[in-house]
Amino acid sequence: MAQSYRWESNWNCFKEDLPHQKFPFSKKNWGNNNHSLCSYQGKLKPAIGYHLVKTFVPAGGKLFDPFSGVGTIPFEGALNGIVSYGMDISKMCYYISQAKLGETDKTLAEQCIERLDDYIRTHCVTIEEFAKYSRFGLNKRLIDYYEETTFKEILLARRFFIDNKPVNASEMVVISSLLHILHGNRPYALSRKSHSITPYAPSGEFEYRNLICRLAAKVDKYFSQKLPETFISGQIYLQDSTLSWPDEIQDIDAIITSPPFFDSTRFYSANWIRLWFSGWEPNDFKIMPNQYVDERQKKNFDVYVPILEQAKERLKDGGLIVFHLGKSKKCNMGLMLKELGKRWFNHAELFDESVSHCDKFGIKDIGTVTDHQYLLLY
Repeated sequence: MAQSYRWESNWNCFKEDLPHQKFPFSKKNWGNNNHSLCSYQGKLKPAIGYHLVKTFVPAGGKLFDPFSGVGTIPFEGALNGIVSYGMDISKMCYYISQAKLGETDKTLAEQCIERLDDYIRTHCVTIEEFAKYSRFGLNKRLIDYYEETTFKEILLARRFFIDNKPVNASEMVVISSLLHILHGNRPYALSRKSHSITPYAPSGEFEYRNLICRLAAKVDKYFSQKLPETFISGQIYLQDSTLSWPDEIQDIDAIITSPPFFDSTRFYSANWIRLWFSGWEPNDFKIMPNQYVDERQKKNFDVYVPILEQAKERLKDGGLIVFHLGKSKKCNMGLMLKELGKRWFNHAELFDESVSHCDKFGIKDIGTVTDHQYLLLY
């Protein structure tokens, strides 16, 4: 029998050095540029993902992230030669993360843009469609974000992708790039001046911005970033992680994940324009959040029971689950999950790291979180 991977010394070094806080890993833009395929509030810093992968997964090993979001942890695994799986309930996150982990081809992406361009040029927005979505919005209405012709192009693009769902990673690069440029404060954005992460109320003049031109430029930028020879394509699953995991997720060396922090910004309000573009209807913003762990954990931490049960079943002998969590005055997530995990795991270790060093990037992106926590169950 092969000897299990010994990660303990690596872990001791991580706790002592906190390498993600040191140069060059402390740089805001550290890591592969494709981590920024689409901005996303609450995204784990790539440097943390990198060091967790290096600490807990052996060379050529397997990892799984049941709360993969926009794919930061599995993408870091894939970049470093690790067989990586991820899972997320959000279709928006699924598109973005699979675009990063899948095998992509620029020609297929360009063909997708050509089909979208043809659709926009040959179809019209209905009166009912325009009226329905013009009125919708959480902080401001959608029509407040865009010049009218640009808005109509966005409506047609949304309809195109709902009727022609992306079926490969190349097409997911296209829709992910479009999700990114929907709003922001730079010239690439389709909106009036807003924010690239949280769509704050827009400002500035209304100006027509051609969707296809800006989309093509963003896709070109994605393909200009070369992947290392160590890269191994991975797989993302679109599903609720509290349901039964696919059979392919077996013999995992480490489950490394950062579930939604208990007391952080609500994901659906921070990403509402992108969720809408990905298919949510106005009424879904009242219904869908109740299916997400973000909201369910506020009622009962037993929402993590099926995750811990399956983690125990799918890990190799000697494997472990590593949670990256947020501690606040309202909730000590690490302590609660540590107690819960004792039902299935014999050993548990909880390590707290102050987040006083964290940048806020101009917004309150860490909510009331006082510490990041690392919980190991094995």
